[in-house]
Formats: sequence, C-alpha cells, structure tokens
Amino acid sequence: MPERRLHRSAIVLISAMFALAGEAPAIAQSGDSTSDSKRTVRVALNGFENNLTPFTVTFATGRPDDLVMMIYDSLFWSQTTEDPEPWLAESATSSDGDRTWTIKLRPGLTWHDGRKLTAEDVKFTFDYFRDTAPPGRWTHHVTDVPRYEDGEVVDELTVKLRFAEPAPTFKILPGADLPILPKHIWEKIDAPAKAAKMLPIGSGPYKLTKIVADQRYRFEANTDYFKGKPLVDVIEMPVVKDTTAALQALRTGQVDYVADDVPPGVVSNLENADGVALKRGNDFASTSLRFNARKKPFSDPRVRKAISLAIDNGKLVEQVLQGDGQPGHDSWIHPESPWALPGAKHEFDRQRAEKMLDAAGYKRAQNGMRENAAGQPLSLTVLISSLDAEGLRAMQLVERQVSEIGVRMQTEALDPATLRQRTTPGPNGPPKHDAYLGTFDWHAHTDPDTLYFFFHSPGKKGIGAVFTGWSNAKFDQLVERATTLDATARKPVLYDAQRIFADESPMIPLWYRQDVAAYRPAAYDGWFEDTGHGLLTKRSFLAEYAQASDGLPDEAGGGSSTAWIVVGLLALLLAGGGVTLLRRRRSSTEDQGYE
Repeated sequence: MPERRLHRSAIVLISAMFALAGEAPAIAQSGDSTSDSKRTVRVALNGFENNLTPFTVTFATGRPDDLVMMIYDSLFWSQTTEDPEPWLAESATSSDGDRTWTIKLRPGLTWHDGRKLTAEDVKFTFDYFRDTAPPGRWTHHVTDVPRYEDGEVVDELTVKLRFAEPAPTFKILPGADLPILPKHIWEKIDAPAKAAKMLPIGSGPYKLTKIVADQRYRFEANTDYFKGKPLVDVIEMPVVKDTTAALQALRTGQVDYVADDVPPGVVSNLENADGVALKRGNDFASTSLRFNARKKPFSDPRVRKAISLAIDNGKLVEQVLQGDGQPGHDSWIHPESPWALPGAKHEFDRQRAEKMLDAAGYKRAQNGMRENAAGQPLSLTVLISSLDAEGLRAMQLVERQVSEIGVRMQTEALDPATLRQRTTPGPNGPPKHDAYLGTFDWHAHTDPDTLYFFFHSPGKKGIGAVFTGWSNAKFDQLVERATTLDATARKPVLYDAQRIFADESPMIPLWYRQDVAAYRPAAYDGWFEDTGHGLLTKRSFLAEYAQASDGLPDEAGGGSSTAWIVVGLLALLLAGGGVTLLRRRRSSTEDQGYE
C-alpha cells in the first residue's frame, strides 16, 4: 500500500488515543485481552482478506498466499525452489511418463478440529478444485496445465493422482502451492466463493480463532502441529490500511511488525528509530508497464520495443525506489528465479528506438513529436492505481524519458476497482485501454509454467487475454512444449521464449522491488527470510527455521489489552474516515468467532 498523508485532525486524534492507552476499560469488549502467559506478536496488516480461505481472499493485501498458508498446508514447500521441501507429503514419485504421481503422506497428520488428515482429503482437494472451485489463484494448475483427471486412494496415507498431460514439475506446482482442504468441511459447500463468514479449518501451524470484519484477525498456535509447537502463541493482526499510520504504530510499540513494505522515503528514518529494525529480502515482486497488444499502434512490436528502449530503468530504481530494488529485465522473469534467462538485462538505447519508430512509419513533426503519415500523433495513456504512490512518481519520469524519442505519454490515475474494470476483458470483447501499470508477486516469477499461463496467445490456453493480449506463434510453441519437460530440459526452451518476449516487449518490466520489512526485535526476532515469500510466512514461527528460535524475550508475551484497543481504534479511524466505537457486525456465525 503506498504511503499517504493523514489529515491533521486524524493525527491529533491518534496521538490522543495513544496517550490515553490504559484509561479505557469501558471499551475493552471491543478487543480480546491476552493472557500474560502467552507470547503475542502484533502485525499491522494492510488490508482485509475475508476469512482467508483459498476461495474467499480479496487480494487486498497484495499477497494473501502466505496468510492462507498459516492456516493450510501444501504437500511440499515452496514453489520458489526447483526441489521443494516435503511438507504434508513424505514423498511423491511419478510413473506413466509423469502423468501419474503417487503421494505418500506423513503419518499422524490432523486437522485443527482433531480429525485425521488422510489421502481422502488430498484426492478430495484435487477433485474439488477441478469440479467445484471457481477459476482463481489456485485453480489453474488443476484445470489447465497440468490438467488433473482423477485420483485413487490406495490406503490412508497413499494417493495416486492422474493428469491428462505429463506433469514433470508436479512437486513445484501444484504440489508446493495447492492448499490441501479438509473433506469433511468442504464437501458440504457447493459455492466456495460465498463461504466467507466461517472460521476456516486447516492443518497449518495457526488456527484463525477471531475475525472482526475489516478490523482484525486473531491467530492462535496449533500446539499439535506436526513440525512442532509454533514459537509465538498468538498473532494479532489489526487491519491498518495506511502504511504511514502502521509505521507510526510500530514506532510507538503498538504493533510489532508491519506487513506492507517500508516506502523508500521512510527507510532512512526507520533505520535510526529506537526499538525498530529493518530486514531486507527478496519477495520476487515486479512492476511492469503492460501494453494492450491488440490495439493499434501497440500491436506493432516495433512501437512497443522502441518505447522500452527509451526507458532508463536504472534511474527509476535510483530515484523512485532509492536503490531498494533492481532494474527490470526485458525478459521479465525475476533474475533470481530458477527459470530466468541467464545474463538478461534491460536495453536502454534511444538511438535504436528512434530508428525503430522511423521504420514503423512514425516521423518527427515540426513540434518534435512523432506522427504517422495521416498526421496522427504517437501517444498513449497509461492507467494506474491512484493508491500507487511509487508508480505515480515513476510514470512522471517515464513520461519525460519517452518524450525524448517523440512519444507523448500521459498517466490517468484511477481507483483500483475502476482500473480492474477498464483493463479486464468482458462480454463486449477486449478492453480499449492503451497500457497500464501493474505488479506481479512471487508466484508469477517462480511458476515454471508462468510464461505459458500469462502470455500465451488469447484463446483456450492460458490467461494471456487478461494481461496483454499479445500473440506470437513461435512463443506459443515454445511455452506449450516446455510444460511437458522436466526442469533440466525445460530451461533452454524457456530461455528461447524469454528472448522472443524481450524482442517484442508486450510488457516492460520497470523494476524488481526489494522487500524491506520493519519490526520490533524486542517483541520477536525470529523472522526468517523465506526466499520469494518475505518474512511473514509460517516458517518464521517454527523452531526448525526461525532465526532466533530461543531468543524470544519474556517481555514479548502478553501486553496490555488497552494497547490492543488503541490499535483497533486506529484501524477503525483509517478504514472509515472517523471513529466508530463498538459498532459490531453480528451474524449467525458470531459465536464461531466471526464478527
């Protein structure tokens, strides 16, 4: 979430609330007090994700995947590596040309409600994603590539899964990505996208025990977790949508960790803040300029490539991110991904750009800008979220850079809902925009089939129509072939596909942002840098991985309930534009912990 300024009156009110912490017993019912015997970490979350099932998340935080995986588990962990760690599974072996996979589960696995987790649950999960789940984040590796056909339960701990095509990278995807569901819960739910007001039952290290809609979550440790009792007993997550307010709460000790990245302009101040630490990592995030390649003149690869050649990505990283990132590569995939083209880079060459536009029929007019033979100017409007402060600053620089080659660019800021509506294909056909600024997270850059899914020509295969609508027959052949190959044989094929992508520039990667996380080490200092995921991941709370598994100070536990109330009021203020006390949402599920 971009940094935004708070109204002066809001700042005064927040300061007053902090000052009054400990003097509000009358409103203690709006939060849950925490026993002094429980170690608690408070995480300021930058959005509300409904009840954190794979079918109901809103993507308001930008990356709900790791929150879901606090509750659920996958067969392996994680897809960011070529050889993911066995998790629920002890092993997975293939046969029939990689079309059949036999999975052996660990013994003794249980769901949060005490029921056994068995091979029946694994088969049910794949069947459910194939037959019942709506298209979404986790569905495509069951319904498209590799397309799941059916399963067979061999015994309580063994299941065979059969695919229509070879699935040589099954352990990575879907094995290390698909959340395994409890059959006894989801077999009763025919419309999973509407199941947004129940507390989820998973097998993960944390149980979600309390939800106050748009305000907060409460997670409690699963003491029977197969990898050991989590190091933190309770994780409270107030929803604080404004990053500036969340960081102020961190400074004053009201929260212990801020889930959103620290904005570049704040990093230097936080580095010197008392009681606050920063940790940098790589969450494989990227920001790109995406053309509508079905619309003239952006259907011409010479026009797209010329604009790419005019952009100095290094300056964007230096001036917008203040060095906390890497310039985007023309081949798009993050340079630290296992599937990235070795030696890839961004080509910045304005002279070459000028020649390409000349060849495309766009000449300099008297005013120095380019136009075609009919006198139509070469111009484009880039749509962008009005909440994306970094992107807005970047586009100001990009506008100046492309004007050097005679291209007129302007930026149109829209609210996120309108931006999605303007850029998403609908019943009336492809969208009419020129280009827009968008981001991808770790899943996009570490999926070995991502080039197939995101950039295959629009049609029955992949979801290329959603992003750019670009079409290249040679690229299609390569990425289709790659899906049938194991990791070793797949890489050179994907490298060739990335070279085509770089030559035709359906999308211009501007940067790969570095993850900068802020936290209070006195509360918890075990944060584990999980490659591609960042710090807020299940492995940060497991002794096997945590950086300081025996270093939790006693004072990290408990905390006053009134301090928690202050954070709750702060979240209400920011979410609603004012303060509303004790206006509680009631439903038939309130006695289950959802308000």
